[in-house]
Amino acid sequence: MNIKKFIFSALILSPVIASASTTTEMTERGVIEQQVMDLTYKKDWVQLESIIKQYNTNFPATSGGTQKLEIFWGSMYDIYKNDVSDGGFTDETINEWLKAVPNSSGARILKAFKYNAQIVELRGEGPADSVDPSVWPKYKKLVNQQKEYLLKNKDLADKDAEWYPIMMMVARNLEDKDLLYKTFYEGIEKYPTYQDNYLQAMEGRLPKWGGSYEEIEKIARIAADKNKTQSGLSMYAYIWHNAFFFQPDSMNLLRNKKIVSWNDLLQGWRDRYVQYHSTRTLNGVLIASCIADDKETFTRANAMIDGQVERQSWPMGVTWQQCKDYFKQQN
Repeated sequence: MNIKKFIFSALILSPVIASASTTTEMTERGVIEQQVMDLTYKKDWVQLESIIKQYNTNFPATSGGTQKLEIFWGSMYDIYKNDVSDGGFTDETINEWLKAVPNSSGARILKAFKYNAQIVELRGEGPADSVDPSVWPKYKKLVNQQKEYLLKNKDLADKDAEWYPIMMMVARNLEDKDLLYKTFYEGIEKYPTYQDNYLQAMEGRLPKWGGSYEEIEKIARIAADKNKTQSGLSMYAYIWHNAFFFQPDSMNLLRNKKIVSWNDLLQGWRDRYVQYHSTRTLNGVLIASCIADDKETFTRANAMIDGQVERQSWPMGVTWQQCKDYFKQQN
């Protein structure tokens, strides 16, 4: 028997081991978010820069497998996303940060995120056909300004791995497939273990953005291959799990045994559970096994999770209760 499969099989027979991780993903996120707010309020730019450097070193993650650098920048964006004005408190923050740390990668990444906020404010977050046609020229101009800023500041800003996912967002917004892949391949050479590089490439090549599910499979395979020494097929499962969120009809591929390999996806979740022994990982196992109609795996994982279902981690159209009832009817 494959040793990782053996470990997973052994773990699912032991409720004591399964409940060992009691710190939830949301609690760990909250600690980072509070730290970011406190240091920003205190204007402790040197300490913020130190944390960014720490989170860029080997990319530490929560018990559920979310890398802390992603949470850090998500927290920063939440603080400043409502200020899209020129000369507002976001610009004041950036200027003060650069004054304290002239070579700051963090201040430059924050500036790039300000462009994101301005783009959302201008375009909105609805489908393209809901956008006033008069907005598109302004939108394209703003996205190109963001691109120019990122390229101009790359020598300092790409010391933070988040430079690459932001540039992939730019490529997606410009419908520039070549730029997206160029950025993706460069990013994973420099930061092969940074998960957001693969996530942004995946999102940017979903069918709703002009890509294809064959491309998502390719990206998931690359992610797994780049990280196989440390994590086996964990990244294969992680990328497809997120694809199910970003474009829910992708779940039909797993249901119908097309493109996505259930055997590899399941092995990926086994590998990820060895890495991240948490309820977040077990929720991923439950979701995937339900979609794949694998009653045995669902039942075992459900026994381990002991009711700790994280509803926010389930994709649209799939619930734990529905899955549980469905398999119960098969008895």
